[in-house]
Order: sequence, then C-alpha cells, then structure tokens
Amino acid sequence: MKKSYGNIHYCAFFFDRVLSKSARSSIDGVAAFRIASRLLKELDALQEKNSLVTLSFATDSLRVYFCGQLQFHIQARKCRTIIWIPYAYSRALAKEIQRRPQLFPSEMATISWVLSEQGVNWLLNYLWSRWKPSSSDGSPEKTTHSRHIPGDVRQAVLSEFLASGRWCPGVAGMTKRHKVSEAMRIEFDHILPHSVGGSNSYRNVQVLCSDCNQLKRATAS
Repeated sequence: MKKSYGNIHYCAFFFDRVLSKSARSSIDGVAAFRIASRLLKELDALQEKNSLVTLSFATDSLRVYFCGQLQFHIQARKCRTIIWIPYAYSRALAKEIQRRPQLFPSEMATISWVLSEQGVNWLLNYLWSRWKPSSSDGSPEKTTHSRHIPGDVRQAVLSEFLASGRWCPGVAGMTKRHKVSEAMRIEFDHILPHSVGGSNSYRNVQVLCSDCNQLKRATAS
C-alpha cells in the first residue's frame, strides 16, 4: 500500500511539473500533458508485457531499466517532456535520436531531447521492436502459477532497492550484504523460490545483483 501511494504521488508530481506555470500558452501545456500521459501509459504497458523492462520513479524523473540496467530517464519540465540519456547509458538509442532532429529537438547537446508527439511514436516503436521479452515468457510452467512478476511489483521492489542506496542483501551463508554499483546488472529474485510455490507478491520478491542471483540458483536444492 505504501509503494502504491508512492507511485501515485510521483506520477502526480511528474504531471504537476509538466503543467507548472510558464510563459508558454495554455495550449502548449495541454499538448505537453497529452504527450506525457501517453508516454507513461505506454511505458507502463511495455513494463507489464515484458519482464525485462522495469520503471522506477525518482523525485525528478522516471527511470527506465532493461535487463536490470538503467537505459534512460524521462524528465518533466515546464510544458515539455525530456528524454535524458547520460553517456554511460544507452548510447545506441542516443545515436538514433541524434539522427532525427526533426523528431527530437535538442534540450542539452548529445544527452537530452524534447519529446514531440512524433518523437514519442518513434521511441515507442523502437522500444517495442528492440526490447524483446525473455524467452521464458509464455513457456509452459511446472508449477500451477506463472513465474512472471507483475510490473507494479517489480517497480515497487526496484524503487525500494534504489531508495535504500542500492544494497544487495546477499545469499545467506555465502555472500554478505553489499553495495551494487550502477554499472552492475540487477535481477528480481523470488525469496521463496517459485519452483517450490513462492508467490510473485511484493513480500516474496527482492532485488539481487546478478552474481548473487546466479549463486542462489546454482546452490538451490
């Protein structure tokens, strides 16, 4: 419940920033709101359909992860929405955006751009076509329930992990609790393994660094 409230709060804050007072006309504000609302709705749908995609709100942006690594930020500004791709993140996407200045007006050279309606269309098509779901999605399960962790659960668990300072709890008796750098891949783990009936609920899912998750799988009985 706390995490659901948190997501609603950050979403409302995001739109408040888009619609904040500006010298621009009210028509610009309505257009910016339409772009931002469609983008967030479509990204949420992508997260729900693809277990490799996870969203996490920060105070000033929506962070978009793929395969456990941060790809880009979506930031709300006065009457506009920005895609921000720092140099360490998805350079392939940044290069594609740079090749389309008519769709993505530059906000800050080489790292951030304003999202137009046509730019949102292009971005969503790019993500849906390039970010393929994991091969396990839709495959037959040995247990009676799917191992797919719902998008809102992944989002809540990831937000908690980031708010805690990126601490991996480790694997009991084998690795200790440790900090995870932004360069390291993270994965979502069933605390009680799915194979023995562990649920996909918030209380049974945690973030582990990929090394710890691999170790836990390798040593599972």
